[in-house]
Amino acid sequence: MDDAPPPKSDHSKLRLIDAMPRPLLVLFLVAGVVAVVAALVFIIHPPEFSTVPVQERRPPPRGALTHNVGKLAPAPVSSAAATLPPACAAFSTTVLRVGPAGAVRLRQALVDLCRLSHGGVPADLTIAIKGLGTSTIRFAGFQLAGVESTADLATRTVWLNLKFSESNLPVEQVAPVLVHEGWHLAHPGDAVTADQELGARRAEVAACRELMDVSKWPRWCNDARALTDLPAARAIALLVSAGYTR
Repeated sequence: MDDAPPPKSDHSKLRLIDAMPRPLLVLFLVAGVVAVVAALVFIIHPPEFSTVPVQERRPPPRGALTHNVGKLAPAPVSSAAATLPPACAAFSTTVLRVGPAGAVRLRQALVDLCRLSHGGVPADLTIAIKGLGTSTIRFAGFQLAGVESTADLATRTVWLNLKFSESNLPVEQVAPVLVHEGWHLAHPGDAVTADQELGARRAEVAACRELMDVSKWPRWCNDARALTDLPAARAIALLVSAGYTR
């Protein structure tokens, strides 16, 4: 059987390059190199949430929610959810409406707060821990995915971003987020104003300091510190600029 003739070489692309004026060819090659380098930089160093001003990373309230998260999609809860004993007396009436693995993680986060519930910590933190009593904690997907949490003041439900259900995120990073919402729940009759939000940030950063070495702080701990380190009037002005009422 005769061998098939080899395919004819297509020199059209080579002819196109040869036909290019040399300056245009150099520009074409440089643009290609720049595009490749830019792609590598994007992959190795993706854009960070830090480009959002610190006062805007926790949006102002919306309706009964302490923070606007856009559309909120509750994580499904199995009817056979595990029943765990309370983390301690301070959280004897706190309900964890999550799956078995999530319940273990959240209970451990509450255990971290148990030893702080006996006093000897800043007053803002003590108030926030008490605010978590009689609350329900759940996971949800947020349309505004960068927001850590929100709380429904009408139902006393703390909604945590789904990322906190993931095992690759250290459980000690969850407690300060719970404390933040606990502060709001401790003031159910108050509007979430700039001043009240600053109080939640103070409680949050206090929990960060008590539970973690500063070198291991997640972004939300550093955000809370950035605001609370400012003079109160300046911090409140920044929160007002982000949409909180005065």
